[in-house]
Order: sequence, then C-alpha cells, then structure tokens
Amino acid sequence: MKILVSASLLVLTGLPMAESPDEAFEALINAFYDGDAIVVESHLSSGSLEMIDMMLVMVRMGPDQAAAELSEGLQIPLTGQELMNWTATDFIDAMINSPGIRDELPPREDIVVSGCDVQGGTGVVYLEVQDYSEAFPVSMVLEGDGWKLSQELIQSEL
Repeated sequence: MKILVSASLLVLTGLPMAESPDEAFEALINAFYDGDAIVVESHLSSGSLEMIDMMLVMVRMGPDQAAAELSEGLQIPLTGQELMNWTATDFIDAMINSPGIRDELPPREDIVVSGCDVQGGTGVVYLEVQDYSEAFPVSMVLEGDGWKLSQELIQSEL
C-alpha cells in the first residue's frame, strides 16, 4: 500500500528545465516531501493538470459527499463549501500535506530514482522504495521547457 500511495502522490509532479527525466523526478520527490504544492503543480504535465481539473468538476457536482469522503481519507476537516472554491493547487496541497497521506509515506531516504529510459519526448523513470523488490515505473513527458510527470499515473488513481 505504501508504494501505491507514494507513487500516486509523487506522480503529482515533474520538473521543468531538468536535464533528464530522472533528475526531474528526483526534484519532484523533493518538492513533494517539502510539501510545496506550487512547485509540485508547476511540474505536472498539462494532461495531469487537466485530470485534476476534471476531478474538481466532479467534486463540485456533489461537494458535501466529496468533502465527507476526502475528510475521512485525508484525515483533515473539509466542507462542501470549501471544495466548491478549490483550485488544482488546493487539491495538491491537501494531498501532499494531509496526515492521511503523510502517515503512509516511507521516509524520503528510502526512495531512490534508479534510472530511466528515454525515447524521444517520453521517458520512464524507475522508482525504488526500500523493502519492495521491484522498481516502480513512472512515465514522464517532455513538455515545454522540461520533463514533467505524465498524466498516466494520475489517471489510474482517479
């Protein structure tokens, strides 16, 4: 469960102006663990941000129910009225800073980016977490000024 939560949340980032996908993803992990939602958001691909915006539209269709579910999962108090005004930055901030997520994360030093494969404008970064036998592949895309987290992981979690 820790690897899925870690990867899901860490997937919410990517880094512009990085030389390679693995360097970008390493910077993403650091921003995530630092709890910096603005930096995390700036490192997401346009497709990732579109997925978050789509989820927020669905939340606004049933804000009270969404608030109850998110409050329980994230272990933070939320109201439907608050969710009606949420932006992508607010969503990311809640995800990366909530006790319900933070308590499930492995220590930062237990996470290693072990390499990457690049083909044109796409890349796969390999994330290793201590106590897990296999590396977890994370898709990155070259977009604008650098490598950013692909929408694939976010899409699979929504």
